[in-house]
Amino acid sequence: MNIPLIGMNKDERCVDHHRRSTSLAAIVGTLTGVGIWEYDWFAHHYCNWQLLAVLIAIVATKLAASTWYHFTY
Repeated sequence: MNIPLIGMNKDERCVDHHRRSTSLAAIVGTLTGVGIWEYDWFAHHYCNWQLLAVLIAIVATKLAASTWYHFTY
């Protein structure tokens, strides 16, 4: 795969490995955030809106990137 901005070739396995590791990081981050939000909600009856906004942003970014990869590759 040729990267236009860098001007070098990259192996497809490297690109796929990077995509999978980024996906795994997003999933782990989302689950951790949901766990913290649920703990605040059920234990303290408090809704942390900033954390909820970050979780929504993570999920929206992941879905947009997955859709983009699906239609371009």
